[in-house]
Amino acid sequence: MLGPEGLAPDMTITAEEISRRVAAIAPVLAENAPACVSERSLVPASMQAMVSAGLFRIPQPSRAGGYELSLRILGDTVTAVSEICPTAGWVLMVMCAHHFCLGTFPEQAQDDVFAGGRDGLVAGTLAWQGKAARADGGYRVDGRWQFCSGVDRSNWVMLGCADAETGGPGVHVVVPTEQITVEDTWYVLGLEGTGSKDIVAKDVFVPAGRTVDTRAMMRGDSPHSLKHPTNLYRVSSDSMLSLSVVTAILGSARYALAKFIERTRERRAIVTGARKAEHAPTQLRLAESAAEIECAEMMIHDALDLLGRVAQSGQGATDMGYRARVKWRAAYTAELCRRAVSRLFAGSGAHAVYKGSPLQTAFRNINVGAQHASIDFDTSGELYGRERLGLLSK
Repeated sequence: MLGPEGLAPDMTITAEEISRRVAAIAPVLAENAPACVSERSLVPASMQAMVSAGLFRIPQPSRAGGYELSLRILGDTVTAVSEICPTAGWVLMVMCAHHFCLGTFPEQAQDDVFAGGRDGLVAGTLAWQGKAARADGGYRVDGRWQFCSGVDRSNWVMLGCADAETGGPGVHVVVPTEQITVEDTWYVLGLEGTGSKDIVAKDVFVPAGRTVDTRAMMRGDSPHSLKHPTNLYRVSSDSMLSLSVVTAILGSARYALAKFIERTRERRAIVTGARKAEHAPTQLRLAESAAEIECAEMMIHDALDLLGRVAQSGQGATDMGYRARVKWRAAYTAELCRRAVSRLFAGSGAHAVYKGSPLQTAFRNINVGAQHASIDFDTSGELYGRERLGLLSK
C-alpha cells in the first residue's frame, strides 16, 4: 500500500527523493507562475502540487507526521522551487519556516495542526505586531499583522504577540485561519503573487497548548524542542528564519542569470546589428553577476551547514555568536543577489522594462525580498561587527 505521496510507508525520504519530486511538479509550477502574479495569490493548482509532493513536510516534526529533514535539504528545495516560480518558492519558504517553529511548541499545538496526516499549511507573521493578554487557560489575542504570505492558502496562522502589559516580546501563537480576518492590502512592487496581506484578530482566545515563549523559540531553548528524535529544533528559530528568506532570493537570482544568458545570446544592437554576446562589457557584466550569485550560494550553504552542526550537537541554543554570523551571512547574500540582478537588468536593454520581461520580474522580486526585516543589512552588519569585537553578551 502506498502513502499520500505515492511511496511505501517505510520508504526513507532523502534529498534525492525531494529533488525528484520538485522536478516532477516543475511543469505545473512553471505554467502557473504568470497566473500567480496576475491573481496576486498562489494559485490552487501550484499549492496542490507542492502539497502532493510533500514539500511542506520537510521541516515538520516526525512525531507529527513530518520528515524532520535537515535545513540544508529544506534550503536547497526552496531555492529550486523559487527558480521555477518565485511565488511558490516564497510561500513554501514561509510556511516551512512556521512548520519548523512548531517543533518548539507544545505537543498539543503540533497535534492540532498536523494530526490525522494533515500538512498544516501555516501562514502568519512572526514579528510581534499584535498583543496577547493572559486569560484562564491561555491568552486573548488582538491586533493587526502585516506581510502574511500565503494566507489565502493556509489552514492556520502563526502570530507573534507582544506582552499586553509590558509591550515587549511575549508569546507566539497558532490560530485557525477561520478565526482571523484577512484584509487585502498587498499592492506592491514585487512578489505580488505571494498575497502577503494584512490579517486582523479581535479578542481571539488561544489555549496555552498552542503558544510558546517568544524568546525561547527564537533562541532555540524551548523545553518542547527536546521532545524529538533529533536536535533540529534546538537551532535558533531567528537564525533559521533569516537564512530561509535568502534561499528563496537565491532561486530568483539564478533564474535571472539564466534568462539574461538566454536573451543575450539572441540579442543584437539596434543601430549596428552587432551581437550583444560579442560585446566585452556585456561579458564582464555577466561574469561579475555570476560570481556574486555563486558566492551567495556558497555563503548560504556554509551557513546552512553551520546550523546543521548546531542541530547535530544540540548545544547551540545559548550561543549568540553563531546567530550573529548566520544573520550577517543571510543579509550579505541577499545584497549580493540584489547587486547581481540589478547589474543584469541594467544591461538588458529597453525591452526589459516591459512587465512580461523575466528580468524585470526577477529585478522587482529580489528588491522586495531583500527588504525583509529579518535580513536588514545595517542591523545585521552591526550585530556581526559587535560579535567579532567581543561586545555581545553571552
